[in-house]
Amino acid sequence: MRLICLENKKRNSGIPKKMLLLMLLLMSGCVSVKLENSGRLMSHPEFPAAAQAAPEFTREALKTINSLEYELERRR
Repeated sequence: MRLICLENKKRNSGIPKKMLLLMLLLMSGCVSVKLENSGRLMSHPEFPAAAQAAPEFTREALKTINSLEYELERRR
């Protein structure tokens, strides 16, 4: 009987480690960050003046920011 108990301990010794690893992996996937720099810049008090002074530049800058943020979020 004692031999059987020792064999069971050897077989099950990796289960707590595997469960801990699984829990850590599942919990680590829950974090996500939204990148909203275009919205933050458009809400700046000086944004309307910048958009009027250089509309094409402002449009291209916001498109570039959106594109780069999309790539970053897609890779996560």
